[in-house]
Formats: sequence, structure tokens, C-alpha cells
Amino acid sequence: MPEHKPDTQYVRVDDGRQIAYCEYGDPQGKPVFYFHGTPGSRYEPSFGDRAGKEYGYRIIALDRPGMGRSDYVKNRRLLDWSQDVKEVAKQLGVRRFGVIGASGGGAYTLACSYAIPELLEFSVVMGSWGPVATEPKLWEEMAPLDRFFAKLSKSAPWIFYVPFSFIGYAAKRMSPQGFMKSLESSMSVADKLLAADEELAQFYADDIAEGFRQGVRGPADDAIILYGEWGFRVEEIKIEVHLFHGEEDRFAPYSYAAYFDEKIPQTKLNRYPKEGHLFIVQLFDDVFKQISLRSQTEG
Repeated sequence: MPEHKPDTQYVRVDDGRQIAYCEYGDPQGKPVFYFHGTPGSRYEPSFGDRAGKEYGYRIIALDRPGMGRSDYVKNRRLLDWSQDVKEVAKQLGVRRFGVIGASGGGAYTLACSYAIPELLEFSVVMGSWGPVATEPKLWEEMAPLDRFFAKLSKSAPWIFYVPFSFIGYAAKRMSPQGFMKSLESSMSVADKLLAADEELAQFYADDIAEGFRQGVRGPADDAIILYGEWGFRVEEIKIEVHLFHGEEDRFAPYSYAAYFDEKIPQTKLNRYPKEGHLFIVQLFDDVFKQISLRSQTEG
């Protein structure tokens, strides 16, 4: 388990906004930007710190607008994130880099894979959300809680913030175990077993509470973006995408990974038959091992 939270740092982009980030792994290693779940924060890849050091990767974890300590942006779109990442990389002196996204962050990884492929060394999505607005079969397979939120975001987005804010309230005010229990309708048996671990429950409660640090606007907007049209088709992605997904996942059903594997021209699918969704924060060893072997083969 991660033992501490690293210092928060900031980059100021051209429009004056601040984007917050934390770093993990090897400070001199190959740079990789990490995109947290929805909701989530820059604390999420703390589980990857050891693996980053072992395999030689510098993990730069960004808070998306309105979450954690990054400034809020009104009316943003999914593809806007690729330009933020491009500018942060420039400010940090990073010319080429990898991208890793977990859960809702997977969509942002795919957006970067589509929009800025010339800057990317590799692309990884773990338990990624799918384009439910344009694929009816994926919409039908959403968990009950997500289906409720997705329908509300379409029919009454002005009141969507109210029920969605309960997630942040629960993370901040309930016990970690009570918070995890509030999400059980979206959990597989595998996830329920992991959620019973007190340290893991505390980690998720802290991560999501930090995501709601500024209130509900940022996290809610992030969810609405994912429930809506993405602005590109995954078939148009020109680089290889590495997919890691538990077959028992109910937060982001395994059918989403199967869809990406079918539609994206170049993929490498890693299936985990007995795993759900929560285990994805423990995947960094598998991810960095695969990416490192790929680099050695190409080299």
C-alpha cells in the first residue's frame, strides 16, 4: 500500500489556469502522464510508485479541471484535454511521453491517442469507460447507478449535480467501509472482496474525496462528458492501444474492452477472468512490464 502523498505541483497553461499534478516512480525515468478515474484525483497512481521506480518510469499524474486542485473550466469537451496535456508536457520540457488512463481516465487516454499520436510513446487504458452515447449495446450494459446518472445527465443536466454530489459527500463524511458499501450496486463479487480491505477502502475514499475538493462541478462535468458523445471515433486512432480489463467488471463492463479491441485498428488486449474494477490500481507491474518488453522488441 502507498505510504504517503507526494507534494502537489502546478503548471500554468496559456489561458491562465493552473493544472495540479503529483509525480511518482523514477524522477529520471521515461515520462508517462496518468489520467485518473471519474471521479478521482492525482493521488490515484500512488500504487504505481514502486513499479515506476523498478521499471524506470516517471509517472506524472494530473488533476483534470475542477477536480483536486486544478482550476475549473466551464463547457469543456473531451478532446480539450489532449491540448492541456500537450501544453503541460511542453512546460515540463517533455517532448514525447506515454499515457495511461484508468476507468473514466481511459476515455481521456483514447482522446490523446486520437488527437496527439505524434507525441505518444505508448497508450494504455485500464478498465476504461466506453462511448455509451453512440453505441446502444454499451449503454444497455451500464451498471444501475451509472444508468441512472447517464439518463439524468441527458434529460435534466441542470439537476444532475444534486445526486452526483452524494458520491463526494459519502467519500468525505462516511467511514471508508460505509463509502464502499454505498457503491455496492456497481460491484462484482471480486470488487466486494477487495472493498472489504480497510486500507484499500481508505485509499479509494481519500482519492474520491480529493476529486471533490472544490465541490461537485468538476467531477459532475467529467461524468457528463463521458456519458455524451466523445467527438471522435475510436476507429480513427492510428497508434497501438494496450487494453487491461477485468472480465467481472461492472463499473465499466468487459464488453467495453472487447468493443475497443474490435474497433481500434491496433490493440493488445489483456484479460483478467476473475477480476472486477477496483483491482486496476494494482496493475502497474503488468503495464510497465508489457510496455518495457514492447520497447525492447522494437529497439
